[in-house]
Amino acid sequence: MTNREETYNNYKSRFSEIEIDDNNFVRKYTSVEEEYNLIKTGVAVRDLSNYSKIFIHGKDCESLLKRLTTNKIYDLKVLEWVKTLFVNNNGNIIDRTLLLKFEDYFLLIGSNTDEEKLYKWIKRFVINEDIIIENSFEDYSLFEVLGSQATSYMSMILGDKFDEFSEKNILRVKVDDFFVHGIKLKSVGNIYKYIVLVDSKNAASILEVLNERKSIFDFGMVGEEAYNIFRIENGIPIAPNELNDTIFPVEVNLLNEVCSKKQNYIGYKIVEEGNSELGKLVGITFENHFNSSNKNISIENNLGEEIGIITSFVNSTHLKKPIGLGFIESSISPNGELYFAVDENIKSKIHISDL
Repeated sequence: MTNREETYNNYKSRFSEIEIDDNNFVRKYTSVEEEYNLIKTGVAVRDLSNYSKIFIHGKDCESLLKRLTTNKIYDLKVLEWVKTLFVNNNGNIIDRTLLLKFEDYFLLIGSNTDEEKLYKWIKRFVINEDIIIENSFEDYSLFEVLGSQATSYMSMILGDKFDEFSEKNILRVKVDDFFVHGIKLKSVGNIYKYIVLVDSKNAASILEVLNERKSIFDFGMVGEEAYNIFRIENGIPIAPNELNDTIFPVEVNLLNEVCSKKQNYIGYKIVEEGNSELGKLVGITFENHFNSSNKNISIENNLGEEIGIITSFVNSTHLKKPIGLGFIESSISPNGELYFAVDENIKSKIHISDL
């Protein structure tokens, strides 16, 4: 039995209503409404262990990363991290990542459940250099602590150690007989969320610690269905829906993860040039119930002209109506005009808002 299987068996023993999808993501632990409320008003923990994780070691690894990452990494110190994108020769997104620097290696945490995609992209550029690159998907477990009470909760858990957190450093904490690493980063608005990284063999143990020390906080695990509602409401793109190799960073408002002074990475010319003809990410609200199994649904104007696509949608238990994300031509300003979501014989009125 792998460490991941052991963790899932632990979940199944604790949550009688748990549902796990085909990608081994937990759809829900209890109920979508309860988990959504944890994100909005309490402390929510997401298991992100199915995201890609890549170990990179060797004296030439920093040189390799400089050639492939969109953000600057030359001033990154040990136990510091940075957000960065990997793009292809056409400037499209391979993956959105967190790059963590440790004493003698780097760890890349991707945002794609395809564990091979980023690994294969990086591997193709390793030829005769002193670089070791390993797919560490099974080696590490990853948890996200978010919600309106997340900072207060983490402050209580860490005590004085919490004051060592900055927006750039990796905090190393010993729990019982193993080490946990954490980072603090901006979430929606001015609320912070926290990433907890641990060896997979200690995944169940750290979750027990977090739960045992919850004190007065409204604390619990949340699955992808509840998080999907929250992230669509707040215009958060995910892979592969809005982050893939047909999308440019500018289309999903990610130029803040591109260093404008860096001009030596793969695809930089196209990324830096930008293009006013590209699409833009928008929020979508449906007037009526909409049911479709298609991944990409067309957006049409009132003349029947296709002007975009819907890439994510969900029935929001909070808003009591379907909502979504999608892309429209960047030259279009919604301005209250009438638009339609179109899928084969289904046509539904929608409202579009800029993000």
